[in-house]
Amino acid sequence: MSDSLEITKHADHNSFSLTVRTDGILQINMKPNVKLSLADGEAMVKLFGELGNKKKFLLLFIAGNDTSVATEARYYASTPDANIYTIASAFVVKNIAQKLLGNAYVTFNKPVTPTKIFTDEAEAVKWLTLQAVQ
Repeated sequence: MSDSLEITKHADHNSFSLTVRTDGILQINMKPNVKLSLADGEAMVKLFGELGNKKKFLLLFIAGNDTSVATEARYYASTPDANIYTIASAFVVKNIAQKLLGNAYVTFNKPVTPTKIFTDEAEAVKWLTLQAVQ
């Protein structure tokens, strides 16, 4: 996250942390060495609503080292129920395994909101910003 951005709200979970940034992006930092479960995904969506006063956000997911996502969590993440607070999602990955998993998620799970995988955070933010005006 850019040093010039301030945090407006923050929440911590055992598998991730959420930050509402002053640029309107909701940033999700996934903790290292965690396999996100369906329960983690459901908790994440609940926190999106609580932190964001039930409004929709651009979501910036930052993968932790060796972070993975369970099959049922990937399925849930692509559904309308999981995206009630989502305008678009950008995932910033750290390695080839995460990139392959992310691309498979986009291709096969077909999320209901615009979703893209990145290796560069600045490019992800740039893409999200463009999604806000569409």
